[in-house]
Amino acid sequence: MSARILVVDDKRDLARGVALVLSKLQAEIAVAHSAEEALELLEREPADVVLSDIRMPGRDGLSLLDCVRERWPQAHVILFTGYGTIDSAVDAMRRGAFDYLTKPFNNDELLVVTERALNEIRDQQEIARLRAELRGTYDFHGIYSRDRHMQPVIEAIRRVAPTSATVLIWGESGTGKELVARAIHAESPRANRPFVAFNAAALPETLAEAELFGCKKGAYTSADRDRKGLFLEADGGTLLIDEVASMPIGLQGKLLRTLQEREVLPLGSGTPIQVDARVIATTNEEARRLLRENRLRRDLYYRLSVMRIAVPALRQRIEDIPLLAELFLERLTSPEKVAKRLSPGALRLLISHDWPGNVRELQNVVERAALMARGEEVSPADMTLEDDDLDWQPEDAESVPYEEAKRSAIERFQRRYVEHLMHEAEGNISAAARKANMTRAALHRILKRLGLAAEGEIDAELEEGREEEPSSLV
Repeated sequence: MSARILVVDDKRDLARGVALVLSKLQAEIAVAHSAEEALELLEREPADVVLSDIRMPGRDGLSLLDCVRERWPQAHVILFTGYGTIDSAVDAMRRGAFDYLTKPFNNDELLVVTERALNEIRDQQEIARLRAELRGTYDFHGIYSRDRHMQPVIEAIRRVAPTSATVLIWGESGTGKELVARAIHAESPRANRPFVAFNAAALPETLAEAELFGCKKGAYTSADRDRKGLFLEADGGTLLIDEVASMPIGLQGKLLRTLQEREVLPLGSGTPIQVDARVIATTNEEARRLLRENRLRRDLYYRLSVMRIAVPALRQRIEDIPLLAELFLERLTSPEKVAKRLSPGALRLLISHDWPGNVRELQNVVERAALMARGEEVSPADMTLEDDDLDWQPEDAESVPYEEAKRSAIERFQRRYVEHLMHEAEGNISAAARKANMTRAALHRILKRLGLAAEGEIDAELEEGREEEPSSLV
């Protein structure tokens, strides 16, 4: 579909001349001789670009600009101004005009500015199309991924969803465990029934018991009415118990009984109630540690983990980082805001980060960077990344061989150091190398070894072997 341009000027000869010049572009041209007529035409068929004089009888060009920005925010408005109305033109730019032309303007200037507006609109439409295509390709019930490490998770969801089996989801904080639980529910025969979430760490034992299983009025001091309980609210659907190991051991026993008997006993009642709610539980700590420290009942663990799904950390899902970052940027875009994009240096910085806070941290970093960015491109300088604790030791350190633990710690230090270095240098390898007091080729080798160099980037000095290679950063 061709673009549509609307020319608005009360001087008919000028409007006709502008339209004639713009006919060289691949666009449909319409002409109006007042702001009121322009709005009528736009109501019938919106335009991509509106070119309007500022000074017109009746409603002026600034008023027209405000109406267009409010009702057709995707349209670009270019204003014509004489020397005496430059201040008005500057005001128009603040109010959202794409550009302005000072009379008398030449034909080439008119064509260049208008074509630039059309190209920007085409770019925005193409970005929107690609993003929609990307969402359709990589969206699985709100889980956005194209990394191979997430495929076993999605396959497990597909396998377990049609059943009524309980599921235990393990993963670090911020990996998206609740999204996995919701995807299981959405793929299941229970999809049209309630999905209810309960945070086991949020309440003391008595209140948590009442919240889960219900209670009778007067069962405890603040129980001023009968409560149904979340199990009954989720009847026929799915109940998510988030951070199940945070539940007191006594309450875990009551949960186990409910899972076995398929019935709940409200607090203060002697009459059990039958319930059919599928239970999905999550934990952000490995089961071995929880069982060893007696924070999770062994019998409850076996009952919950009929299917156990481990959600990988974001640092294991490198291919998902650009996808998720673009998604978070898109969510910040509104009709009033132009979509922002990541610079190559910013993308390299995101990929190199270790993401201890996982997807939640990535979202916060991207949203903060988008707010800090002055232009349409987000640069490394706009990003604030939390430094990992360098006083690090591996999980279950006593079971990891010394050399393996050492290599892991060294690589972690190298990644943190290089990431910070590249951040400070705004992604410029030469500047980063100068800051580290090392050669550019040497830093590039380290970037390649750590998988942080941009794909396809060629270092001529390295290829020609003109510089010495350091053994290590440590």
